[in-house]
Amino acid sequence: MTQDTPHPIALEQVLFLKVHVAAIPGHVYQEDAETAEPENALHVEEIKGDEGRYQAVMTTVVNPDGDKAHPYQINIECMALLHADSTLNKQEALRGITITAHSVLFGAIRETVAWITGRQPYGPLMLGLSVLRPRNPTAP
Repeated sequence: MTQDTPHPIALEQVLFLKVHVAAIPGHVYQEDAETAEPENALHVEEIKGDEGRYQAVMTTVVNPDGDKAHPYQINIECMALLHADSTLNKQEALRGITITAHSVLFGAIRETVAWITGRQPYGPLMLGLSVLRPRNPTAP
């Protein structure tokens, strides 16, 4: 790709489908408590009848059971609409869209969690990194 060539993947829109961020009543900070790691799920599919246009939805859940050892319970769904141009074959387009969607969506979720929890009683929660892994990793 040269400097004059446009990137083959374009982000059209990002929107939140669900935002649930609740402070846990009775939470008491415990120095030895394990960190509640986010559980992320990303689903990407081409929009039927609209060649090259994809919908990606990421769900991030933290502390789904509302354990009082953790300050917040979080369940967020964020969606992106993206387009891959015709210079990419289907496999390249899906790979590029998946990587782009993961980065954009988790970034939006991470920023939203920090902003909302920053205005709640236990202060801001900064989600760590999210690593994109294959669905069916092969054994070494």
